Amino acid sequence: MTPDLPPTDIDRALAVIAACGADPARWPAEERAALLALATHPAVAAALAAARRLDDLLGDWATAPVASHCDAAAIAALPQAAPMLAPRRWLAGGAMAAAAAVALVLAMPARVDRSTDDSMASAASAVAATPGEDGDAGFAAVFTPTADEEDLI
Repeated sequence: MTPDLPPTDIDRALAVIAACGADPARWPAEERAALLALATHPAVAAALAAARRLDDLLGDWATAPVASHCDAAAIAALPQAAPMLAPRRWLAGGAMAAAAAVALVLAMPARVDRSTDDSMASAASAVAATPGEDGDAGFAAVFTPTADEEDLI
């Protein structure tokens, strides 16, 4: 029967085994003796057994020979993809930007401002009324901003 130990000691032992493996040489030197004393606890013993299996698997993997069946000449003989031309890359990006701009314009609701339409009609009639006799008045009627336009400026 194992003595009941504080859970913090068991938790610390499990954490060290999970981080460092089953080999006590890899454990922190200042905790090694205390951790070895806990090795008889069932939870710690199970963790040590699992860590030993994992250490063995990793040790086998680390010492396994590297496969040398790579044929560099065959890889070099593979056809190379043609590089994409710069105009093609920019064309794709430009097409996407144009599509986004069109979608944005089509998604915006049309705003009809009747005051602007009325002022434009009066300016057009003023120009038509003075065909060339008083060029400054016609120019001023067309190019003088209305009150609404002044607010925008």
